[in-house]
Amino acid sequence: MSASTEALIVELIFSFGAIVTVGGIIGLLIAKGKQKTLRPAMTIIISGAGLVIIATLLNVLLFKSYDHVQVKKDQYYEMVSLTANMHTSLASSQAANQPVTPTAKKASRNVTYLIKHTHQPKASLHRAQAAQRQLTTRKHPDLTLVKRHYRFILNHYVAQLGHSERVTQRLSDYAYRQAVQPNQLGPKKSSN
Repeated sequence: MSASTEALIVELIFSFGAIVTVGGIIGLLIAKGKQKTLRPAMTIIISGAGLVIIATLLNVLLFKSYDHVQVKKDQYYEMVSLTANMHTSLASSQAANQPVTPTAKKASRNVTYLIKHTHQPKASLHRAQAAQRQLTTRKHPDLTLVKRHYRFILNHYVAQLGHSERVTQRLSDYAYRQAVQPNQLGPKKSSN
């Protein structure tokens, strides 16, 4: 099941619980006005509140927000790790005539490792290996080629998350910006 389907199910449980709770409150008000017992209405309110709490816990435990889109936690951490390694592999090569540092070489190997172990398509693996070769064997790698490979990898990774085409493109653009942005002074601001 895709993350968007699971998120929809959790939202439906939350909505159903909220509707049951509101119905219980209305029933409580009616029962109070007619001087009837309040126990059945209270039971309905507690049941609805329980559904809301369960849905909220599922949402917190299963999902994380990546560019304001709900994705599964494991996919979130894979995406963050992938973009961080891509960023690190490009960081030392952004300036002209700078050799690739050992840290950048290791990060490019990590990108290939992540692609291989997240069961991405062979084309993504070949692109990751080509980018790794550029960064590990060349004194002055072709960064436009490496960035093109990274863009391809991210497009295919995000396409497998199971969101709409528009959301997929937005996530892919965001991930690519995270991967290729030049180093900035100061700590990064994080929303989560």
